[in-house]
Amino acid sequence: MQDRILEIVVYLMSHLNEHQESIGNIDDMSADLKSMGFTEHEISSAYNWLLKHFEDYPESFSARDDKINHRSVRILSDSERQIVSPEAYGYLLQLKQLGLMTTEQMEVILDRCTLFDADPIDINDIKILASATMFEMASHDLPYAVWIGDPESEPIN
Repeated sequence: MQDRILEIVVYLMSHLNEHQESIGNIDDMSADLKSMGFTEHEISSAYNWLLKHFEDYPESFSARDDKINHRSVRILSDSERQIVSPEAYGYLLQLKQLGLMTTEQMEVILDRCTLFDADPIDINDIKILASATMFEMASHDLPYAVWIGDPESEPIN
């Protein structure tokens, strides 16, 4: 489910960057996302995470201006290139350039990739790792929990 929430967050940020404006009418965006097959719960979780992210990292908005062209780009080592597919690495770069991921989070994800001894990490694998890392790291600093799990699979106390 976290990877689906990440898809919504990427969609919203891509829309924001393309239109160089605010996200716009939340009802219209929610309707678009619902028509794409996302649930109300997923959409709400994505909005909550995104709002909290920009509260914690207001500099993320600067990723939309011309400064992005002056930033350095992390190049994979030879061993990392054997582990991470080009598409997966491109997705990580997209998250970083959209301002959704910090440099530290990107390094954590790449470190986690090296722990796998299976086939190269593809884009689906990297989405799972990225969403787990981004939402896990963000939740440590939250004064309140942003519910990302499936509430129906959790026991009620």
